Amino acid sequence: MQVKGESLQDEFTSWIDDIPTCRLSGIGTATNVLYRRDGTRAQRHSFQNRSFRIQQEDYQLGIYGVFQGFSGHRVADFVSKCIPGELILGQLTADKSDEEVKEVLRQAFINVDKAYFKSIDDILAKRSVLQSEGKPKSVEAEERIVQSAGGIVAVILNNRLFIASIGDCAALLCRDHEVIPLCCNHTTDNEDEILRLCHLGVDVELGQLYPQLGDARLTRCFGNYFVKSGYKENSLVSSAIQEPVIPEPEIFGPITLDNDVCILLLYTKSLVKAFREATSVINAEAELVQHTKHYMCKEASLSGVAQAVVDQVVRLHHDRLEVTGGQAVNLEDMTLLVRDLRGFRRKDSRLAASTLTGSSARPTMQSSTTTDSSEVDNTGKELPVDENGRITPYVDFAPFWRLWGQRKVSENSITSLEKS
Repeated sequence: MQVKGESLQDEFTSWIDDIPTCRLSGIGTATNVLYRRDGTRAQRHSFQNRSFRIQQEDYQLGIYGVFQGFSGHRVADFVSKCIPGELILGQLTADKSDEEVKEVLRQAFINVDKAYFKSIDDILAKRSVLQSEGKPKSVEAEERIVQSAGGIVAVILNNRLFIASIGDCAALLCRDHEVIPLCCNHTTDNEDEILRLCHLGVDVELGQLYPQLGDARLTRCFGNYFVKSGYKENSLVSSAIQEPVIPEPEIFGPITLDNDVCILLLYTKSLVKAFREATSVINAEAELVQHTKHYMCKEASLSGVAQAVVDQVVRLHHDRLEVTGGQAVNLEDMTLLVRDLRGFRRKDSRLAASTLTGSSARPTMQSSTTTDSSEVDNTGKELPVDENGRITPYVDFAPFWRLWGQRKVSENSITSLEKS
């Protein structure tokens, strides 16, 4: 069932397509996979994640978002198209105070959630009519109104970083010698969220599975009628004194982007979950950063970097599955957004490749005509690069051409003498 005015074309186009994309960022994705016991693979559902990366130089503003959809893609799609409109049309300018920026972010999340439910008013109205007449519910309508999404948005404004999130998407800020997690999982594994629900009159316990909240057990999200205005129909949260699941984000910042900060990663929880399952590493987030640094000195673009990291996680997960016997298991949709905060990718990531084993390296073609800056600069001296990260000319050929000219003059003189 489509929202009034919605078409197939609307799902693949957006007004933000005409807004300048941030060239210092890239996005990688992987579609969900079901591994069958016979070794074959199948896609369980359509891709449900969405993302954006926008830069407005006039406002010294960059905004980046990653959204993971649940039970469908429509909420994530709606939010990814509407959030930018709440942030880039003059709401955020360089003179805004820290508190003003946070309030704009908070209102953006709340306003977009309200707008989503307004967009499905006709579905909810038809559902109410069917209920009042005692008629069977529409399966399509029930599937539509249960859809939800979690998301994370990063705002870089005048060298200040703010992170706003709901659900279980996450962010990592990488300094030269430190990895800083910037996230707060809004699930039933979060003690503060459990306490908040208990104060509203909901009987829940930490770490328990509650299918009434949806597959992801989100306590904050976009969409999902049955935990918002329709919560009285939900057996788990019907006793709440107000809507138990909220769209209000957790906000981190401001963080000053000084010279020590080099990379920002935004990603869906499914990415780290798959990486942890594939490698059994203790600190999957730190390893994810190392893989990103590794590919930063291998790939030609940041989208190539992000995609290489995601592909590597998928491959490691599949290899682990093959080794352990090929039991039926699945991977969820994954998204990774990489933002280079320095602008000199090759220089900053030169040493990263040595931290990874050969099994984690992505095969790359070697060229006999080009040389990477990490191969040339083996003296520890920093070579100058242009705005595209290419090494600027630094060899003076004047002596060569001078000697070449002298030789040609001598040869011409000898030729003239021989002829005479």
